[in-house]
Amino acid sequence: MSAIIFDMDGTIADSFDYVSDFLAQHANHPALSATEKQDLRGLSMREMACRLGYHWWDAPRLYILGRRRMKQTIQKRYLQPFSGMPEIIRKLHNEGHELFILSTNSMRNIHHFLEGQKIHSYFVDIYAGIGVLNKAPGLRRLLKEQHLKAEEAIYVCDELRDIEAAQAVGVRTIAVTWGFARRGALVDVQPSALADTPQELMRILEEV
Repeated sequence: MSAIIFDMDGTIADSFDYVSDFLAQHANHPALSATEKQDLRGLSMREMACRLGYHWWDAPRLYILGRRRMKQTIQKRYLQPFSGMPEIIRKLHNEGHELFILSTNSMRNIHHFLEGQKIHSYFVDIYAGIGVLNKAPGLRRLLKEQHLKAEEAIYVCDELRDIEAAQAVGVRTIAVTWGFARRGALVDVQPSALADTPQELMRILEEV
């Protein structure tokens, strides 16, 4: 049995369209064309913001405002999980793994999303509003409160900063390539493993 920690946006939830549209609208940018969205794919949320004209110091304000507005998107079921992820979460739970979420998103949004997908009960605990700039303190807090050693946990995530935070704490990482960061950039920061599909993620988790 392992303790498996999931990021939410870009890992479980397909948040790209919401994030890109929100950033464009808030910057008074015209609606993004399909080509412009394709150019943004593979960028982290912070990189997307910079590409659309924001400064790095805008990040905390954008995260807070974006989380508030996301509630309506979730309630209207516009925000969907990546295909196969709810099934994998159920399977991992049924196999006896302890599942957690650690995310910059708000507790309210995470609860609404998980309840809408009927997978809320599979998670032992949720750590929300964690580290807009650095998730390492949040990971340390999770390990301490759940009485876990770093080597007992795995963080499934999609952004470079997630991997770097886990490495700083000594937690193994599985980077998923269907989220916000490009595959090549993920490879460069050397996660413990890399998954290109949810099915491959399940195979990796069964082997660790």
